[in-house]
Amino acid sequence: MKVRLSGDARRFLRHEAGYLRDRNRAAAEKFVVRIGEALSNLAQFSKIGAGAEPSPVAEARRLVVGDYVLIYEISGTSLSVTSIRHGRMSPGSRLVDDDFDYEADDGR
Repeated sequence: MKVRLSGDARRFLRHEAGYLRDRNRAAAEKFVVRIGEALSNLAQFSKIGAGAEPSPVAEARRLVVGDYVLIYEISGTSLSVTSIRHGRMSPGSRLVDDDFDYEADDGR
């Protein structure tokens, strides 16, 4: 099965890998390897994750990989990872850059 990552999932992976790399290179490498292994497993065994409750999408599933949670949907012969988050993050929370300006009208 083909596995695709949403833009949000890709952004989280880049951000988290960079965050970990700045603090502990070995932890960053372990993170990248574990997520890669999880994506390979999903390609072979798409239903290894539990149903994602609550979810507005009936086909949404959740796979826990160490401290991280991957939310994905299966559609035909493809699987889309819609989000990845650390287990301590609230479901649906999004990353915000450290230099995000909350007062700007255009969100910059």
